[in-house]
Amino acid sequence: MRKMYIIAAAWLSLLLLAACSDGVSNGSGGNSADSSLAAAPAAGNRAIHEPDRTSGPGSSDPVYSGPVYKVVIDPGHGGEDPGATSVSGRFEKEFNLSVSQAIAEKLADDPQLQIELTRTGDAFISTHELYRPEFANDLPADLFISIHGNTYEDASASGTESFYYHDESLVFAETIHKHVILATGLKDRGVKAANFFVLRETEMPSVLLELGYLTNPGDEAKMWTNEFQEAVASSIADGIKEYLQLD
Repeated sequence: MRKMYIIAAAWLSLLLLAACSDGVSNGSGGNSADSSLAAAPAAGNRAIHEPDRTSGPGSSDPVYSGPVYKVVIDPGHGGEDPGATSVSGRFEKEFNLSVSQAIAEKLADDPQLQIELTRTGDAFISTHELYRPEFANDLPADLFISIHGNTYEDASASGTESFYYHDESLVFAETIHKHVILATGLKDRGVKAANFFVLRETEMPSVLLELGYLTNPGDEAKMWTNEFQEAVASSIADGIKEYLQLD
């Protein structure tokens, strides 16, 4: 009889040990359904676009919710169309792009403005396809500025001039020119009407800037300097903000 009690007690101990083992396994995040719900998501399932926390609680920068003005900066020429050849043998297309990129950089952090360039590299843009004005019209842009360096067969020709086509562009052209002429320090050749296709075909206030003569030794010597280009870029940025009445 005592032997039977011993056997029964042994079986009972084994059953209790097995029950405890199952409980520990399930409680440590094993294969149960409940534990899988609590597990962290796999790295491959994480959101790609993290929320912007810079303007959330605890940030000192308020979220800008006002109007955004679209401004197209058009570096003239490009690719197989080099534009004017300067006194030193450099191409106008390089000057135009450099100034245009400087303008974009100065305005890049302004939440009130969206800056678009018609080209960001040495790309050829056909004048027959009207890509430049159509690019601005399709945005649709609020302002259009075409950047150029001038050329003339007479090397004595010098100065800065600004062009517009539609009457509603005159005030914009005058505003930009007022700032630019102070930055270039060159002869003021004024604001003039001209039938350039980038001005004629655009549907917003537009201006084409001839910042100086690359065929004039004095103008050209200044135009390739970083100081000249930075000053001009700042002046155009200021003109844009004045015309749009931005802070």
